[in-house]
Amino acid sequence: MAAKRTLSRVTMLLIMIGLLAPMFPLASEAVTKSQVDEACSDSRAQLEEYRAAQSAFAAAAEEYEVAVIEVDRVERKQETVAGSVDTHSEELDAIQAKIEEQAVELYMRGGLSSPGIIFSASTVDEYMTTSEFLTAAATGGQESIDELIATRTELDRFNEQLGETRVELEEVEAAKLGAKDSQETAMEAEQAAYAKLSGKCKELAAKYDTEQQELKARARQRAAGSVQVGSFICPFTPARTSFINSWGYPRSGGRRHKGTDMFAAWDEPMYAVAAGRVITGSSGLGGKTIWLIANNGIGYYYAHLSGFNVSSGASVGQGQTIGFNGDTGNARGGSPHLHFEIHPGGRGSAAVNPYPTLASACR
Repeated sequence: MAAKRTLSRVTMLLIMIGLLAPMFPLASEAVTKSQVDEACSDSRAQLEEYRAAQSAFAAAAEEYEVAVIEVDRVERKQETVAGSVDTHSEELDAIQAKIEEQAVELYMRGGLSSPGIIFSASTVDEYMTTSEFLTAAATGGQESIDELIATRTELDRFNEQLGETRVELEEVEAAKLGAKDSQETAMEAEQAAYAKLSGKCKELAAKYDTEQQELKARARQRAAGSVQVGSFICPFTPARTSFINSWGYPRSGGRRHKGTDMFAAWDEPMYAVAAGRVITGSSGLGGKTIWLIANNGIGYYYAHLSGFNVSSGASVGQGQTIGFNGDTGNARGGSPHLHFEIHPGGRGSAAVNPYPTLASACR
């Protein structure tokens, strides 16, 4: 009987170990650069090409980020200047109306031969050169005329500044477009270079890259790291997306980037990173969006989709196609990409940097 109880306990222990093992994987030995070099000895030139392509994409992505920020800065500057133009135009109209009233009053008193001489701003200078100007000034009109001249001068200055800002905006938008093209070209080159690597070289190079990226990311975010616990897959087909760690980068309206922008081809299928339930939506900022609430309670946010492949409220399996890559929302006109977020506490909780998780699953 004791032997049976012991056997039963051992069996139960083995079952528990089997269930818990996937949740607590054993640490594997880190891959060294020399191991990567050895594995890639048959495709060394291709590996160098891939490394160069990776660096080129990272540089192009940084350039694009800077261009996006610069366009936002100039757009906000233009809005401010345009607001000043509107304000001074309204002030000028009010002052002109006031002077007209004074001119009519002066005319009614017999002190002005024709009030029409100052009914338009273009004749004020002419009016002030006449003998009647002295009469108007003596009756209090000088103050209004001085105000008119000062406001008109300011309006001219703001109109000139608005024209300069429009030219500046055209220049930075052209720079953004050039950066967008460079980034897309670099993305295609990186993915093409990766495809040339041998299978063993891909495997070890990807593992080495992931380990190095995770070390850097964890060092920066040790207190709020986001490496996924449990099952997680890449939202795109691995090696068909390119991305950098853009967490915390400046965004419009003084915001900070709370996710990872994953660049891929237009309409590239994107997958459910875990099994759960989806909620589709739409907003001016995120465009077409999906919230994936995984069965373990973690929330995943997908933004800027071109379209959906699921209905809101549907249950989905891990790896199921749920949408397609696009540029909707405030990404319109930029490089097609998925803005991806991880919310460990579910929808409504704070986001954490998804880059380490994505680097681990997508490389």
